[in-house]
Amino acid sequence: MARADAAHGPTLAVEDTMRTDISEVLVHAPRVTLDEILDRVHRGEMRRDSALRDQSYQMAVRVVRDTDGKKKPVLVQETVDRVYMRKPNQSRTVRLRDWELKPKKDENGEHKGVTVSTGNDADMSEEIVNFAFRPANRGEFKFRIVGRELLGDHLIYKIKFEPRSALDQFNPSGLVWVDTHEYVIVRQQLELRQSPVPLFLKGVRGVVIERQRQGDFWVLSRILARMDMTIPIPGFGRSFDFGIQYSDYRINTGLPDSLFATAAKGARK
Repeated sequence: MARADAAHGPTLAVEDTMRTDISEVLVHAPRVTLDEILDRVHRGEMRRDSALRDQSYQMAVRVVRDTDGKKKPVLVQETVDRVYMRKPNQSRTVRLRDWELKPKKDENGEHKGVTVSTGNDADMSEEIVNFAFRPANRGEFKFRIVGRELLGDHLIYKIKFEPRSALDQFNPSGLVWVDTHEYVIVRQQLELRQSPVPLFLKGVRGVVIERQRQGDFWVLSRILARMDMTIPIPGFGRSFDFGIQYSDYRINTGLPDSLFATAAKGARK
């Protein structure tokens, strides 16, 4: 139906709401078991790892204090590194930026701020994401499917895991999002029942780990954690947020030997 008024501009269309009912269809098909899903996740992560030969990325680490809502959050530390990795065991880290609100040094003249190590080898398996799904660790956890949802043409499984034993106070509980196109974990939330170092760390209120798609690979995008300390830390206070942002990935580009030869020479000094 259209309404026209030449004196007041263009013609406007007024449409009635359309409703349709679609009858339900009963489908008889075997549902994939939870054990099979866990096996597929492990195989998907292994396929991802085996296809990676080398990678480089930018890693920004930031610490923000006063995150308990009582004061305005303040950035107290930021470091930015360029990280290079090549299988089977080569890695190099180049510092691009190192900033602290109030720099402090120890007796050796080294900065006393938060540091993040990428390790001494080229491990690109991202165990921080898939540790509970590895065959060697699966027996320590209980798993259950808590949801399924469609995002575009992707079916996403939400799987909850928790320590199998009630006495296990140090293994975390978690919730993961699994993309069934490749059966890789694209997001994870972790919870800790008890602090691993209660004398200093009161608790971790939540850890979020996310991946991003880079070409044919899912790689780390960011890690976020909120820390509550037992006693205030100079410069950081009792509560602070710790975050790592990963960006500017270059994957399987054929990193040159000279890049790692420079790192090896520096390590021998």
